[in-house]
Amino acid sequence: MFRPNCAVAGAPASSGRVFEQTLDVPSSHNGWSFYMSMWTTGRRAAAGIKRYLACARGGCSHLLFPVAAWICVVPLSLATEPETPERSLEEIRVVATALSSGTVNLALLPFAAQRFDSTDLATGALFSAVELLEDRATGVSSNAAQNNRLQPDLQYRGFTASPLLGLSQGLAVYQNGVRINEAFGDTVNWDLISASSIDSMDLVGGSNPVFGLNTIGGALTLRGKTGFSHPDGTVAITLGDYNTRDVSASWGGHNETLGITVAFDQMKEDGWRDFSASEAQTAYAALSWRGDTTEADLFLHYGDSDLKGNGSVPLDLLNANRRAVFTHPDQTQNRLAMASASLRHRLDANHELSVSAFYRDLETLTFNGDGTEYEECGEDEEDAADHGSENEDPENPFEGLLCTEAGVPVTDVAGNVVDEDFNAINNRSRRKQASYGGTLQLLGRGQTGTVGHQYLLGLDLFEGETDFASSVEFSALTDTRGTVLTGRFDSDGFTNLTTDVQTWSVFAADNAELNQNLSLSVSARYNRTRSQGVDPTGARPELAGDHRFENFNLGAGLLWAITDTVAFYGNVQNSTRTPTPVELACSHPDAPCTLPNSFLADPPLEDVRSSSLEAGVRGSAGAIDSYRIGGFLIRANDDIVFQTTGGISSNEGFFQNAADTQRLGLELELAGGGNRWDWYLNYTWMEATFESPFTASSPNNPAADDGLLAVAPGADIPLLPDHNLKLGASTRLVDGLLVGMDFRYQDGIHLRGDEANLDEQTDAWHTIDLYARISPAEWWFAEARVDNLLNEEYETFGLYGEADEVLEDVQDNSGRFLGPAPPRIWWLTVGLRF
Repeated sequence: MFRPNCAVAGAPASSGRVFEQTLDVPSSHNGWSFYMSMWTTGRRAAAGIKRYLACARGGCSHLLFPVAAWICVVPLSLATEPETPERSLEEIRVVATALSSGTVNLALLPFAAQRFDSTDLATGALFSAVELLEDRATGVSSNAAQNNRLQPDLQYRGFTASPLLGLSQGLAVYQNGVRINEAFGDTVNWDLISASSIDSMDLVGGSNPVFGLNTIGGALTLRGKTGFSHPDGTVAITLGDYNTRDVSASWGGHNETLGITVAFDQMKEDGWRDFSASEAQTAYAALSWRGDTTEADLFLHYGDSDLKGNGSVPLDLLNANRRAVFTHPDQTQNRLAMASASLRHRLDANHELSVSAFYRDLETLTFNGDGTEYEECGEDEEDAADHGSENEDPENPFEGLLCTEAGVPVTDVAGNVVDEDFNAINNRSRRKQASYGGTLQLLGRGQTGTVGHQYLLGLDLFEGETDFASSVEFSALTDTRGTVLTGRFDSDGFTNLTTDVQTWSVFAADNAELNQNLSLSVSARYNRTRSQGVDPTGARPELAGDHRFENFNLGAGLLWAITDTVAFYGNVQNSTRTPTPVELACSHPDAPCTLPNSFLADPPLEDVRSSSLEAGVRGSAGAIDSYRIGGFLIRANDDIVFQTTGGISSNEGFFQNAADTQRLGLELELAGGGNRWDWYLNYTWMEATFESPFTASSPNNPAADDGLLAVAPGADIPLLPDHNLKLGASTRLVDGLLVGMDFRYQDGIHLRGDEANLDEQTDAWHTIDLYARISPAEWWFAEARVDNLLNEEYETFGLYGEADEVLEDVQDNSGRFLGPAPPRIWWLTVGLRF
């Protein structure tokens, strides 16, 4: 995939740099021949990881085995030389005006961007990179739909990147140049992205076409550590509330030409919610080579997680016990093996050729214990003799049995009817996803008269294959509303689906330096996607589909250096999101599916086309080291919405091109510091609305008319706050001792299922986090942290459900299910540096 590493940073005032971006593009010796060799290398490396995983599951070793093996098989002496900078080619860089000298630097695609580096990610309480974005990034909010710290629904400028199927994803996420939105539903598994493996993380805004499909609201790029960028090592242990035990270890080093880095992370916790014990572990390795005109990197990723996130609860249960769960378990297991390789070669002083390739293999297992959707049979059903009932009664032959909505007794795979004691179900699913692809790019610079140019030409190939299977097991609820295993499966509850998504793209960008203070950027991308699906068993031929999408997107931006420390930026861009296989397989209103389990039909959906307009000013002034004030407008046509048709927790429904949507917002970023103090303030106001009328399905919302809501233009999109404030400050009391505070405020949100805004919002909330970090010597450090110091009770997620299907004597009839946020939690980290 295109490697938009985008090392974006606002420089301090003393440098005079207002904004800088690097498009770090690896290159090739001889184009396609090396592309194929890298392809083979990547697949072999991934196969090696998979063999190790099989070995590890058999108990032959522990997870540090690949680290030791890697070091043993690499025949080189790697000296740790912190003072030696990473060797690199003379980069052809895309840079907005660096104004310290008053001259014009290389051109830049002008857009809002935020950068977080390895120092920001080094805090001991962070396992996943997404936790830092929730705490610090401007325009970012999250929903605790699962109530697991590694499974948030992350939203940037009102667009989502989530691990959950059923959400309209709108952010593209790249890791070392590889797009890691999963092929089946564009989901992002945050549990597989460890903080310790990341060198830098950049969040960029707008519908930038260069970043490819799904860049509706923006893109997140992650760049991994190498032995050249981080020739050091760290070992840290974190203990915390609710039996939390996190371990992190990393090491890197290099000699003149070769570098290596390895990282291992493990998280275990009981979880602050009942029945929520989770664990995750990741391993990362990078092998790098630096020559005079050529650079190469090989990245290996491994992840294995077992997460329990038990979701929202009805108000009666929430008011009685905020730790309680409605039904359980809600379990997700991920196992990842990924290899990627990149190579960059300088052809001459003005041209670089790059090639990259990757292979990604992910298996996801889900197990959800839920209340049954079947009802006890009524008194007017037909005779049950044909269904094998052993409970025939002349007056009510179906008494004590479960029936469908049509009044027909349900049966298991053996043909036996099911009695009413089976008041729950276990939804199981398995997704095996394999994706692979590569990118070929040419980056160059030239001159047209007095106008200097930097240009990028590229070809991108991607293919993603998914094997999906699900089943429904009849079960019964325990006293704690958990489910049991029975071995009796619903004869109509089996689904099998095989999908294949193929995308090829060509893209180009040019940055023209019009004069000393003004640069113009233009970009274009053509995408062609084919999405196919079929039931391999032949039981459901209606699942077969063959969909094709073509789109051409453009972008243009302007950067004007007003003074040496102030610059204006503005851009207009557009991008596209094609419907995912899960959306295409679940898009018929008369054949709703249960997420993430069953799919029944697939009428066509239209792709979502977005256009963004953005403008702002950034720079530095006095005690403010960096600031940015900007506004944005993003319009998405034919946005895809999940229309619920029922289910105890509103998880039955279908996807539909429901309406046009809009996000209008203002952003403010301030940061400063000195010898003793550092501070920041980030604020976002955003109005996210539906812009065309449509009818929303929400049968569990009491305000709905026959299960339907008439949504008018201007209605707020659920789950998105209008106001989002983050601020913090830290001070070095003495050398080696830092104390700090972070404050967050967010106003209320409408619940999912209240698209017409007929019900009240959740309450606004605020939290305060405190931390202290001590490092009296270079070789060791410690950190103590308290999150939600005041133990505030608040909610960040909500929907409508049927509590009385599970709970007796329900007092609250609002149908509101809320996702509670964590209470006060403490963490203690101790680590060593070497």
